[in-house]
Amino acid sequence: MNLARLVIASGAALLCLTAAQAQPEVPTLQQRVTDFTNSLTFTEWRSLESRLQRFEDSTSTQIAILLVSSLQGESIEDFSMRVFEKNKIGQQQKDNGVLVVVVKDDRIARIDVGYGLEGVLTDAATSQIIERDMEPYFRADNFYAGLSSGVSSIIAVAEGGYRVESAGKTAPLVSGIMLVFFIVFMLVFFMPMLAARRRYLIRSGGWMYNSGWGWGSGGFGSSRGSGGSSGGWSGGGGMAGGGGATGRW
Repeated sequence: MNLARLVIASGAALLCLTAAQAQPEVPTLQQRVTDFTNSLTFTEWRSLESRLQRFEDSTSTQIAILLVSSLQGESIEDFSMRVFEKNKIGQQQKDNGVLVVVVKDDRIARIDVGYGLEGVLTDAATSQIIERDMEPYFRADNFYAGLSSGVSSIIAVAEGGYRVESAGKTAPLVSGIMLVFFIVFMLVFFMPMLAARRRYLIRSGGWMYNSGWGWGSGGFGSSRGSGGSSGGWSGGGGMAGGGGATGRW
């Protein structure tokens, strides 16, 4: 029995060790645009790098882009968070960093957002940017165009010039009709019962106010991150907020 337990424990430890060894190494980002897939030409890399540098110089917001081939089974959310935390993208105390991760062979991308930008660069905005502004180019293997389009949209959001479409604006009319019908049914069914209850309480010499019924207020909440010239850039001490979005193509 003890031998069986030892074998099971050893097997579990071996599996954990294997999984840990299989995790891709988190790179230290030395440029704003880091391409380990050779998807970008030097001219394309320099164009993106220059745009991000100008935006950082004028706003202090750091945007970093990382392209890798595969995550070897690790989720992009975990990998992106590890990259964000290691490189501390964004300024300290402002937490105004953005990380764009593209996994070429796995055909998946993610935008991670620092705490300080979550109120502006929302989950809905990042999801729309990936789906509408990046994925169509990625499907055609035009990674520069997809990244350039995505960067333009991220900057536009930060500057207040990007419109996020509402997913619920086209709700069918039948939903409203069913809601009205349900309310009317509840009133017709329960009002006589409440009236009878009130008459009983009055006859028995007492009265009780029961607030068990009521309309609750609801809400929407957000859940809660080249090959090129020599290095010199680094994160400014920012923290990831856990917000962002993932998309596949």
